Amino acid sequence: MREKCRFELWCVLLASAWIALPTFGQGDCARVSTDVTFFFGIDVPVPDPNHPFTVDLWHTDLELSFRPEGWTVVVSHDPPGAGPAGLDIEPVEALLLANPETMWLLSSIPPDFDFIGATPGEPFWVLPQNTFSAGLALGMAVELADSGRFCPWNPGDPRGAETEDLWFELKLLDVRGPADGDFSMWQADGVNPPVVFFSTRDGGITDKDVYYITDRGHAHMNWGFTQPGLYEIDFRVSTVLRCEEWLTADWAPLGNAYFNGDCKVDFLDFAHLAAHWLQHPLEDDPDTWMFLDPDNPADPVDSNDLTRLADQWLLCGYPGCFGDANDVDPNDLNDN
Repeated sequence: MREKCRFELWCVLLASAWIALPTFGQGDCARVSTDVTFFFGIDVPVPDPNHPFTVDLWHTDLELSFRPEGWTVVVSHDPPGAGPAGLDIEPVEALLLANPETMWLLSSIPPDFDFIGATPGEPFWVLPQNTFSAGLALGMAVELADSGRFCPWNPGDPRGAETEDLWFELKLLDVRGPADGDFSMWQADGVNPPVVFFSTRDGGITDKDVYYITDRGHAHMNWGFTQPGLYEIDFRVSTVLRCEEWLTADWAPLGNAYFNGDCKVDFLDFAHLAAHWLQHPLEDDPDTWMFLDPDNPADPVDSNDLTRLADQWLLCGYPGCFGDANDVDPNDLNDN
């Protein structure tokens, strides 16, 4: 019976391995990231057979969330009749449309707006940060994330992210679009100069092309495009996960014979768990396996332990590998 349980355990492990994306662990915090592509149609014919949901006119957010099952990134669209929760659309299926009403044509570009890449006398398109009836109001939201799972950190960004908080980072990776087409994203209040977060005009994509939003945050911004056509825009979404304090990757404190020294939760750790599946540490091997089932070492090693270990797959590790976990500064994770 126990051999059958061990086999079933490995089936669960293989099915669970994808739930958290690997980065690295340090102390009791680990940076977690996922890459996502959004598709913008700038004054293009619709519907687009490759992106069956045309997202236009109504309030919409790029919704970011990291929960126990991993990352969820959707286009949250609120057209009439969609209900209080709106429509959650997979990014690959959504065409974020800039219709003809979002087009601008100016004889001169205002001061401080060269970053858009717009040319005097030629059209450009802006999805505005303020909702209006004729175009898409596109924002960003982190309203469904599991707040208790994150470490506070300070991105040190003077554009509004200079305090310690539960931050999510949206980093621009690549823009594929029409020839000579520039992409930009900014916020403006009509009084002060615009705060620019993304611009392919000024030196292409750099480390400055990043936007931060706090956990439970919701904000809207302007999205600018200088040529009509389809844009595929790649982003990397990141935050800093709090690893569970009890977790000891390799199932051992330093110096234990079963510690393999790789400082991360990986298949070797699952192998130790599977080898002792349904054992009662206190009864079966109290000297060696006391560290299994940290909630209650008298309980058997079971699916509860498996779930908690799989939740931090390749992310978290034994804090002793890095020194005292309490001495770890989550801000040190910012550049990885």
